[in-house]
Parts: sequence; C-alpha cells; structure tokens
Amino acid sequence: MRAVKINLAGRELHLAFTVEAMFQIQDKFGGSGELVEAIRDGGREGFRAACCAAAILAEQGELARRSLGYDPGSMADAEAIAASMTPSDIPVLKTAIPTVLSLGYGREVETDDEIDLGLAELNAQKKTK
Repeated sequence: MRAVKINLAGRELHLAFTVEAMFQIQDKFGGSGELVEAIRDGGREGFRAACCAAAILAEQGELARRSLGYDPGSMADAEAIAASMTPSDIPVLKTAIPTVLSLGYGREVETDDEIDLGLAELNAQKKTK
C-alpha cells in the first residue's frame, strides 16, 4: 500500500488514494484535479475541501491497513479532523493531499528485471526474416 503518513493534532493518519477514494473524490469534487484546485483556496471553503478529502483518504488508508493485518485504528471524519486541527496543521494537510494523489496515480516499475515479452517476440521475428 502506498500511503502518506501525517500527524494532525497528535493523531497519526495514513492517507491512501485507492480506487474507492478516487470515485468518492469524483462524486464530491468532480475529480482529483478539481480537488487540488479547491484546496488551493486559502479560505474556509479550501479548508473544508481539505478536511473532506482527508477524511476520504484517511478512511481508505485505515481500511487498507486493516486488510494488511494491522490492528484497527479509529476512523476520522471531516468534522473531527476540522475540529482538532490547528492553523499550523493546514499546510501539512494541503501538501499531503496532492502527494497521496500522485502516489495513487503512479506505478512502480522495476526496470532492471522487467522484460517486455511482446517486444522480445517481435524482435525475434524480425531477426528470423
């Protein structure tokens, strides 16, 4: 599981951008690009968007942790996140959200051991002609 671990108001959260999180963010914000735009707002609406996104990503992170056999932690909702944050926590959260989105859309490729079988077959066919 690729996740971003953050500490908000003394509470450790694991944010994970899963497929379910992607669909919830699409439903709530229109997509991840729109979410990033929403949290750029320095006012109350940007803060609310960040808290809502954090709740979605933290819930998915917690569910992923549980599926990997970790002891269950508590779930955080947007209201609880907003109520417990201090102003100094806002930049942490607004930096973590785009980072976790990028991790979720990224893929891990090990180039040393990766072999493209289709390309190898095509090259073999070219050599025999």
